[in-house]
Amino acid sequence: MNLLFNIQSSNINASDADLYIEIDTQGLSYIILANGVCRAMLVYHFNEGTSAEAAAEYIHRVIADQPHLQQRFNRVHFIYGFAPSILIPHQFMNGTDNNDMLELVYGESSENITRTDFMYKHALHIIYTVPSVIDMVITRYFGSAEHTHLYSLLPDIVTDPETRLCCIFSTGKLTVMLMKEGKLQVIQQYNYKTQDDVAYYLLNICKSYEADVQAVAVHLFGMIDENSALYTELYKYFPRLQFEALPAQYQYPDEIHQYPAHYFSHLFALAACV
Repeated sequence: MNLLFNIQSSNINASDADLYIEIDTQGLSYIILANGVCRAMLVYHFNEGTSAEAAAEYIHRVIADQPHLQQRFNRVHFIYGFAPSILIPHQFMNGTDNNDMLELVYGESSENITRTDFMYKHALHIIYTVPSVIDMVITRYFGSAEHTHLYSLLPDIVTDPETRLCCIFSTGKLTVMLMKEGKLQVIQQYNYKTQDDVAYYLLNICKSYEADVQAVAVHLFGMIDENSALYTELYKYFPRLQFEALPAQYQYPDEIHQYPAHYFSHLFALAACV
C-alpha cells in the first residue's frame, strides 16, 4: 500500500467534522470537512492484486497511522466502489431476490455481504456487495457510519439536462457514467491497458445509447493529464473534453492547489451529494 497524497491540518477536531471514505479494490481515499473547510485529504493506493483480506489489514493500518481517525466524528460516510452491482427499476424491486440477482450476474459468493441503495430521483435501486472482511473492519471502527455505493451518488453530480459522460480514472481502471437529457443511461467499470481501450469503451457507450460524440460533454476526473497519450487519443473523437474543478462550495488548503484539481474533484463532488 502506498500513500500517494497526504494533505491535512495539524489539529483536527473530529467532533465538528464529517469524514468521507471511498474504498474499492484499488485503494482508499478520505476527506475530512468541517463547516465547509477541508481539513484533510489522503489517498492510498493498494498493490495490484490486493485481496479483500489484505485490504482489510490496510484499513487497520491506516487507522493506526492516522490517530484522528480514531476520534468520534460528527458524521462518517463510506462510499463503496466495488464493481459487483446491478441497477433495478423501482417497480421490479422486491428485496427478496437481491442475492439471487447478483449471483446470476457475478456468480456465487459467500464472502460478501449485500447492500442496497435507493436512488429516488431516478426511481432506481442499486444492489451491491461489500467484502465481508472489509465490512467487519468498518463496523468495528465506525459502527454508526452511513454507507452508499459510488453509483448511487454519481448521477447527482450532473445537475443539468445536457448529455454528459463522466469518467473517473485510476490506475488501469475507468468508471464511466452516461447521462442523456438528464436521465441515467449506464454506469460501468472497465479495466484497461491502453488508451485505445478507453476510446473504444467510450465510443461503444455513445453508439449503444445514441449519444453524439461530437456534442457530448466529457467530464474528466482522477488520474489523467492533458499531456498524456490517453488525453490525446480521446480528443481525436471527443472535442468537448473538460477537466473537473473542485466544487466551489468548499474551502481548500493551499497544498491541494499544487496539484491538478481534477485529481481529487470527484471526492468532494461525491461528498456534496451525500
